[in-house]
Amino acid sequence: MTSKLSDYFNDSPIQAVALLAALIAIASTPIAFAILGRMDWFQARRGRVMMKPSFASIIVGMLLVMGIPAIFAALVIKSQYFDKDRYEFDPNKPWSVLEQGARYDTLVKADEAVKEKEKSLNEERKNLVDTVKKLDEAMLAMRAASSQSPATAQTLPSVLEKLAAVRRSIGVDAPQQLMDFTAPPAALPPGPPQIMYAAAQPMPSAIGAPVAAAPASAGLAKAEADAELAAVPEPQRTLASMLPLVDLPAGWTLGKNGTKHLESFNAENLFEKIDGRAESFTQNNVTGMAYASYHPVTDDSNEIQVYIFEFDHTKPFRAQSKYNSEKPEAGFEPIKIGTEGYSSAGSLLFYADPFYTQIVSTKDDKQFAAIALELARKIAVKQVPEHSEGGEATPNKATALQDAIYAMFPKGQGRGAPTYVSQDVFGYSFLADVFMADYKDATVTWQGFLRPYATDDEAKAIFEKYIESARKNGGDPKVLSTEGADQFFVSSSIGLVDAIFRKGNVIGGANGAADSANNEAKAREMADTFARSFVRSLPNDLPKGAPAEPKTEKPTEGEQD
Repeated sequence: MTSKLSDYFNDSPIQAVALLAALIAIASTPIAFAILGRMDWFQARRGRVMMKPSFASIIVGMLLVMGIPAIFAALVIKSQYFDKDRYEFDPNKPWSVLEQGARYDTLVKADEAVKEKEKSLNEERKNLVDTVKKLDEAMLAMRAASSQSPATAQTLPSVLEKLAAVRRSIGVDAPQQLMDFTAPPAALPPGPPQIMYAAAQPMPSAIGAPVAAAPASAGLAKAEADAELAAVPEPQRTLASMLPLVDLPAGWTLGKNGTKHLESFNAENLFEKIDGRAESFTQNNVTGMAYASYHPVTDDSNEIQVYIFEFDHTKPFRAQSKYNSEKPEAGFEPIKIGTEGYSSAGSLLFYADPFYTQIVSTKDDKQFAAIALELARKIAVKQVPEHSEGGEATPNKATALQDAIYAMFPKGQGRGAPTYVSQDVFGYSFLADVFMADYKDATVTWQGFLRPYATDDEAKAIFEKYIESARKNGGDPKVLSTEGADQFFVSSSIGLVDAIFRKGNVIGGANGAADSANNEAKAREMADTFARSFVRSLPNDLPKGAPAEPKTEKPTEGEQD
C-alpha cells in the first residue's frame, strides 16, 4: 500500500496534494461543525429573537459542505481507473504497452513491458531488413536481365520506386546498382522519369545496351562533344567544358542520362541532383555545377562520377571552405593537384578556387583510383590558367593573400593546419570569412583566428556584436587593455574562455579555450596569454578583407536572448 501511494505521489504530485486536501476537508468538517455548534455560531436572528437551528438541519448542512471535497476526491480516484477510450474502438489502431497499462501495478512493471515490446519490435525490424536485402539481390538479377527485355526495363522503374518507400521506412539504402535508374535500354520508347533513391548522395547510374569494345582512344568525337556543350545553358557552358568528354582512358566510356552524356545545374536547381546537400553549397555562394559519369565498357554496374562546382568569383575561398568542411580527419592520402586534394577509397577530391571538384568512385579499386587521378589532371589543367600540366596550382592573388594571413598565426603550441571557414563561425551568424587554426598546450585546447575587414569601423562594429553576444550567453565579458590592440576583452561561459582583440581592421584571438581537467582558471590564462601575444606579433600594415555581408536569417542559438 505504501509503495502504491509513493508511486502515486511521484507520478502526479499536484493531483496527489489536491486529493490529500480534499480528504482533510472531509475529515475536519464534522469537527469544525461540533466546535462551531458549541460556540453558538449557528444561532440565527429571527426578528428580535436568536434561534438555534435544529440538529437535523445542522447535519444536512454539514453533509452538503462535505459533499464538495467528497465529489472531487471521488472523481480523482475514479480517473485512475477510467478508460478514456471505453466508448471508442478502432480495429486498425494497435494499442501501445502504456495504453494497456491498467494491468501493471507499478511503473517498474510497465517499464519492463515497454522494454520487452521494444525488443520484439527490433527483432521484427531486423527480419524486415533481412527480407528487403534478399529482395534486393533478386532485383539486381532482374536489372541485369532487363537490358535484354524492353518490357521488363519499362516496368522496373515503377517497381523500384515503390520499394524506395519501404527502404525509407526501415532506414535501408538500395544497393548502388539500383539507385538512380536514369535511362532505358537502347531502342526503347521513352521510359518513366528519373527516379532518385538516395537524394542525399549523388549516385547516378544508367542502364544501357551492351557496349562494343572500346577503341584505343575512347570518348566522344569532338563534333559530338561540341554539340552537347552547345545545348548547355550559357552560364554553365564554360564549367561543363571542363568535363573530359573526348580522349578518355582506353577501356572507359561516358555514362548517359537519356540522350545526354553530361548534366549542368545552377544554384536554383542544384537540389534536383544533390537534394539534401544543395543547401550547404548555396550557402557558400555556389553558382553552378557540371556532372558526368564514366564506367568501364565491360562493367556498367560500377562507375566514376565527376561533379565540378563553381563558386562566386567575387568571394574568394568559398571553394576551399566547402572542401574543408567535407574533408575527413583521417583515412585519406594527400594528392598534389589543384590547390589541395586527397584520395580515399578510389575517389579523389580537390579544389582550385573558385572550383571544387569531386571525383567519386563506386568501387575501391586501384584501377578506378588511377582513372580518377587521370580525370582530375585533365580537369585541373582547364580550371585555372596558372595550373601546370600536372594539375598542381601555382600561386595566384587569392592564395597569396591567404598564405600571408596564415603566416601571421603563432607557431608552436600544438598548432594544427590553418584553414578557412566561410560562415556561421563559432555558431555566430555575424561572423564569416574567418581564418583559423587549432591549438593545444598540455590539457588546454582553443582555436586561434583572424578576420580582416575592409575598414576599421566595420571591424569595430563586429567586435561590439561579439561582446554583446558573449554578454547574452552569460559570459560577463571583461573589457581590458593590452599592447598593440585597439580593443580587447576576455569572457568565460560554461567552461569555455574567449580572449578577443581588435587591431585596426582585424579581429582575432582565442576562441573556446577549455581545459580537459576542468580547470577554467588555467584555460583563461592560456587564452589571455595567447591573444595578447598574437596581437603584439601582428604587423601594422594589415591586409584588407572582404566587407561583411548583412545577415537576414534568424540568429543562432548562442545569440538569442
